[in-house]
Amino acid sequence: MQDDLPEGYYLDNFEFLLDFVSRQHSHLLSEQETAFHASFQALTQDSRKLFVRLTNRKGPYFRVDKLNYPEVEDLGVEISSLVAAAFIKPVIPDLESAIRICSRVELLKVDACSGFPRSVRKQDLADHLLSAQVNPVQELSLEAVELTRLEELAVFKLLFFGNFHQDMTEFVMHELVAPFEQYDMDGKAGLFRSREVIDELIQLRALSDASREFMETEGGDERLLQLVTELPARHVEPVLSRRYDRIVNRIGRHLERAGRMEEASEVYSRAHATPARERRARILDRLDQPQAAIRLCSSILETPQSEEELEFAHKFGERLVRKHGLTSERPFNLPVNKIEQTTIQVPRRDAKVEMCAREYYQRLGFESYYVENTLMRSLFGLCFWDIIFAPVSGAFFNPFQYGPVDLYTPDFVYSRQALISERLQYLDESGPYTLATSVYREKSGVANPFVNWTYVDEQLLEAALGNIPSQDLNWIFERLLIDLKNNSSGFPDLIVFGEKSYRMIEIKGPGDKLQKNQARWFRYFEEHGIPAEVVNVEYLGPGPEERDLNDET
Repeated sequence: MQDDLPEGYYLDNFEFLLDFVSRQHSHLLSEQETAFHASFQALTQDSRKLFVRLTNRKGPYFRVDKLNYPEVEDLGVEISSLVAAAFIKPVIPDLESAIRICSRVELLKVDACSGFPRSVRKQDLADHLLSAQVNPVQELSLEAVELTRLEELAVFKLLFFGNFHQDMTEFVMHELVAPFEQYDMDGKAGLFRSREVIDELIQLRALSDASREFMETEGGDERLLQLVTELPARHVEPVLSRRYDRIVNRIGRHLERAGRMEEASEVYSRAHATPARERRARILDRLDQPQAAIRLCSSILETPQSEEELEFAHKFGERLVRKHGLTSERPFNLPVNKIEQTTIQVPRRDAKVEMCAREYYQRLGFESYYVENTLMRSLFGLCFWDIIFAPVSGAFFNPFQYGPVDLYTPDFVYSRQALISERLQYLDESGPYTLATSVYREKSGVANPFVNWTYVDEQLLEAALGNIPSQDLNWIFERLLIDLKNNSSGFPDLIVFGEKSYRMIEIKGPGDKLQKNQARWFRYFEEHGIPAEVVNVEYLGPGPEERDLNDET
């Protein structure tokens, strides 16, 4: 991949990130972080290259004898330069890290491992050195360095990407794989309103990492419960509240699986996001508190956060009322729609049941495609492209975003309600063909969170736009917009086209059944008269191709 990139691309990208953050978010940077940028700029070009190379590798410890970058003219000089500027420091790594950066052959050279055979596994050597508390880097007199200034760098990346999971590979994706859309960035608006938000986000990340470690440690539950008491109060800032809820729900689920129901219920009560209320209701029932569980289900009916949560409250609440003979202030009366299913028999010519079914429909004269979630998501992305990338204040704050920061939140629709209503009206009156095909040709290959360029080609696009009525697409788009995150999945496997007709078909092999999100889509299809069906597949004997193959073998 690097052969296709310009020389020094990684340094250019890194400096772009630092300069961008310093220019756009200087008011959010601490003196220490500002000094980090200035110190980096003062380094020689080769020192900057070496530091960036190291930050893009798994660290923080590196053996000097393993560093080899031809573009750095004198590695020894630049290492000394980085040490003098406090960007790296000589170090003897901790025992586990020291073992990790040594090979099996090198570990055999340590005196403490002299009794092991040459064929021994590295893990056995590692276990022995750990129990003996022998550091191989120290024993073998290896020179190692540790990256420093990583905390400051983490803040720059956070301010640039708005999260902890994106990194410098986003630049490479942009240059080699999929270019990002060109959108207007609001220089006055950012994801973080104050430095306090950044500091608390970093604190929550540290607590999240600690919670995962405790979950994987035998006897770590008590430390996990202590960690819960150290969590800050749930913040109203969405970027903080979402992370807080993820941590709390993860801890609650761990405690629940460990059988610590009372503690799990208390932990879940701290979270607002799904599935906290569902899990608490289930726990309350197990703790023989059905009335409390019913009250919780009733509160979900009043303010459901998703269709899934609403469906749970109806079904579980009704079950509790029936099981315990209790009453509820709100009725649990979710209508039950029976989803019609048919059966076809097909030869097993492919490992995937969906492809066998697709061939079946093609033999009947239909134009058939295996699409799952890709087609409807892509049609939505094409028809709403300009709205997805509309210049809404604070939606875009760096050049490497696949979509607006509020895409999977209720704010997305709320902030663009007028644009969305106008687009739905336009699609209803004029149809999607002209808009979708023109956007497809203009934006081909550009990253969009909904459009899958690999699976949706012009032939499929023409077939879909030529056969699916505008009203059907609008209904599908309207449900997508209710909950873009959860409603973007659950679409049927196949779509088949006839003469000015279409049908979406969910294929189920032997023993398979509809998932909950699929069932919700099928109920919606039925309510709006959208042609869709569930088809169960039964296999016939081996087809001609299989018999021929068996004869040859």
